[in-house]
Amino acid sequence: MLKLRSWKKIILSKLVPYSDHDKYQFGFKWQHSTMLCAGIVKQSIEYYISRGSHVFASFVDFSKAFDKVNYWTLFKQLIDDEVNRQLVALLEFWYSHQQATVVWLNTQFSPFCVGNGTKQGGILSPFLFTRYIRPLLAVISSSNVGCNIGGTAVNIFAYADDIVLLAPSWHALQDLLLLLDKCCKELGKLCNTNKTKCMILNPTGKTKIVSQTFPLFTIDGHCLQFVNEFRYLGYIISNN
Repeated sequence: MLKLRSWKKIILSKLVPYSDHDKYQFGFKWQHSTMLCAGIVKQSIEYYISRGSHVFASFVDFSKAFDKVNYWTLFKQLIDDEVNRQLVALLEFWYSHQQATVVWLNTQFSPFCVGNGTKQGGILSPFLFTRYIRPLLAVISSSNVGCNIGGTAVNIFAYADDIVLLAPSWHALQDLLLLLDKCCKELGKLCNTNKTKCMILNPTGKTKIVSQTFPLFTIDGHCLQFVNEFRYLGYIISNN
């Protein structure tokens, strides 16, 4: 009998439908890296500021992103992808019968049910998580709001749950944040407004600077903090 790990590898090979919106997701993908994602973010910013435009960026943080994946929303997404229903039923059984226990000082506590979230370190987890948040990437990248180069939206980039939004105007980024908040609520996710930061990058030509100060951005009525630099995927992005 094949081990469970081998079964999961087989299942994974049957689960990977491609969407055009997946190009905005750099996490857990062959020949993709944090360096590639951060580099494209940087080049997109430089494209705009070198042409006399501001860029408004928001570095989004989710509260317990992997733990708050709703199984039943995820399984419906797989059915919509026309994944074999027997495979979906198998995943439903596995995930709806999960249990965990806590061991502390040689004492094992009673097991409890796990009702949501993708398994940390699981073979299927990277795909399942990125599939779960695909609607968010799809809505924002197809919104025609925010940065765009040569007809291609460059208004959102993601490395797993590390997401950055880019827009050439204050109002455009605020509109993207409203879309983000709407999608998060539909997916049962929560944006951590204490850790979500915003940045204003001025055009390289000083005569093109519209203003040095702008109103704070908001998500669901909560104000977001402006920063002068931010560590994104291990790389420092600064407003100068």
